[in-house]
Amino acid sequence: MAAKTVTIESKDYVFNTLKEAQKYYDTIVKELFEANLTLTTGQDFEDLKWIYRTYCSYTKDNLDKLGEFNITGVRGIRTIREKGGQYVPTECCAIIFSDGSEAEFYTDKAIKEIALKQNPR
Repeated sequence: MAAKTVTIESKDYVFNTLKEAQKYYDTIVKELFEANLTLTTGQDFEDLKWIYRTYCSYTKDNLDKLGEFNITGVRGIRTIREKGGQYVPTECCAIIFSDGSEAEFYTDKAIKEIALKQNPR
Protein backbone atom coordinates (compact mmCIF):
# COMPACT_ATOMS: atom_id res chain seq x y z
CA MET A 1 0.00 0.00 0.00
CA ALA A 2 1.41 3.39 -1.00
CA ALA A 3 2.06 6.03 1.65
CA LYS A 4 -0.61 8.70 1.82
CA THR A 5 0.52 12.31 1.70
CA VAL A 6 -1.34 14.92 3.75
CA THR A 7 -1.69 18.53 2.65
CA ILE A 8 -2.39 21.05 5.41
CA GLU A 9 -3.87 23.89 3.41
CA SER A 10 -3.74 26.50 6.19
CA LYS A 11 0.04 26.20 6.09
CA ASP A 12 0.35 25.22 2.42
CA TYR A 13 2.51 22.27 3.45
CA VAL A 14 2.56 18.65 2.33
CA PHE A 15 3.60 15.92 4.76
CA ASN A 16 5.10 12.96 2.92
CA THR A 17 3.20 10.41 4.99
CA LEU A 18 0.14 10.17 7.20
CA LYS A 19 2.31 9.11 10.16
CA GLU A 20 4.56 12.15 9.73
CA ALA A 21 1.58 14.51 9.89
CA GLN A 22 0.04 12.67 12.86
CA LYS A 23 3.32 12.75 14.79
CA TYR A 24 3.83 16.47 14.11
CA TYR A 25 0.42 17.49 15.43
CA ASP A 26 0.46 14.93 18.26
CA THR A 27 3.61 16.64 19.56
CA ILE A 28 1.84 20.02 19.52
CA VAL A 29 -1.16 18.61 21.41
CA LYS A 30 1.08 16.98 24.06
CA GLU A 31 2.99 20.26 24.52
CA LEU A 32 -0.27 22.17 24.95
CA PHE A 33 -1.44 19.68 27.57
CA GLU A 34 1.85 19.56 29.49
CA ALA A 35 2.21 23.37 29.54
CA ASN A 36 -1.51 23.88 30.27
CA LEU A 37 -1.71 26.35 27.35
CA THR A 38 -4.55 27.49 25.13
CA LEU A 39 -3.71 28.55 21.57
CA THR A 40 -5.64 31.55 20.30
CA THR A 41 -3.30 32.83 17.56
CA GLY A 42 -0.42 31.68 15.39
CA GLN A 43 0.23 29.07 12.73
CA ASP A 44 -0.38 26.05 14.96
CA PHE A 45 -3.76 27.51 15.96
CA GLU A 46 -4.66 28.11 12.30
CA ASP A 47 -3.55 24.58 11.38
CA LEU A 48 -5.58 22.93 14.15
CA LYS A 49 -8.64 25.02 13.24
CA TRP A 50 -8.27 24.02 9.58
CA ILE A 51 -7.84 20.34 10.48
CA TYR A 52 -10.93 20.44 12.73
CA ARG A 53 -13.10 22.29 10.19
CA THR A 54 -11.99 20.03 7.33
CA TYR A 55 -12.58 16.87 9.37
CA CYS A 56 -16.04 18.09 10.40
CA SER A 57 -16.93 18.92 6.80
CA TYR A 58 -15.94 15.39 5.71
CA THR A 59 -17.72 13.61 8.57
CA LYS A 60 -20.67 16.06 8.85
CA ASP A 61 -19.87 16.29 12.57
CA ASN A 62 -20.56 19.50 14.53
CA LEU A 63 -21.50 21.46 11.40
CA ASP A 64 -24.31 23.28 13.23
CA LYS A 65 -21.83 24.45 15.88
CA LEU A 66 -19.27 25.53 13.27
CA GLY A 67 -21.92 27.49 11.39
CA GLU A 68 -23.08 29.33 14.47
CA PHE A 69 -19.91 29.94 16.52
CA ASN A 70 -16.29 30.84 15.85
CA ILE A 71 -13.39 28.77 17.09
CA THR A 72 -11.61 30.96 19.64
CA GLY A 73 -9.05 28.56 21.09
CA VAL A 74 -7.49 25.13 21.19
CA ARG A 75 -6.11 23.51 24.32
CA GLY A 76 -4.65 20.15 25.21
CA ILE A 77 -6.67 17.89 27.50
CA ARG A 78 -6.35 14.35 28.83
CA THR A 79 -9.18 11.92 28.25
CA ILE A 80 -9.76 8.18 28.32
CA ARG A 81 -9.81 6.42 24.95
CA GLU A 82 -10.63 2.81 24.11
CA LYS A 83 -7.75 1.15 22.31
CA GLY A 84 -7.67 -2.56 21.57
CA GLY A 85 -10.26 -3.35 24.22
CA GLN A 86 -8.47 -1.37 26.93
CA TYR A 87 -9.12 2.14 28.19
CA VAL A 88 -6.00 4.27 28.22
CA PRO A 89 -5.41 7.93 29.13
CA THR A 90 -4.45 10.00 26.12
CA GLU A 91 -3.98 13.63 25.20
CA CYS A 92 -6.25 15.28 22.68
CA CYS A 93 -7.52 18.76 21.82
CA ALA A 94 -10.43 20.69 23.16
CA ILE A 95 -11.77 23.06 20.52
CA ILE A 96 -13.14 26.15 22.25
CA PHE A 97 -16.06 27.97 20.64
CA SER A 98 -17.08 31.61 21.02
CA ASP A 99 -20.04 30.59 23.21
CA GLY A 100 -17.59 29.04 25.72
CA SER A 101 -18.46 25.43 24.88
CA GLU A 102 -15.83 22.86 23.97
CA ALA A 103 -15.57 19.81 21.72
CA GLU A 104 -13.08 16.94 22.10
CA PHE A 105 -10.92 16.50 19.03
CA TYR A 106 -8.39 13.77 18.13
CA THR A 107 -5.89 15.08 15.59
CA ASP A 108 -4.69 11.59 14.60
CA LYS A 109 -8.21 10.48 13.68
CA ALA A 110 -8.92 13.74 11.81
CA ILE A 111 -5.66 13.67 9.87
CA LYS A 112 -6.31 10.05 8.86
CA GLU A 113 -9.74 11.04 7.50
CA ILE A 114 -8.26 14.01 5.64
CA ALA A 115 -5.54 11.80 4.11
CA LEU A 116 -8.17 9.30 2.94
CA LYS A 117 -10.18 12.08 1.23
CA GLN A 118 -7.07 13.67 -0.31
CA ASN A 119 -5.78 10.33 -1.60
CA PRO A 120 -8.75 8.32 -2.83
CA ARG A 121 -7.99 4.91 -4.29
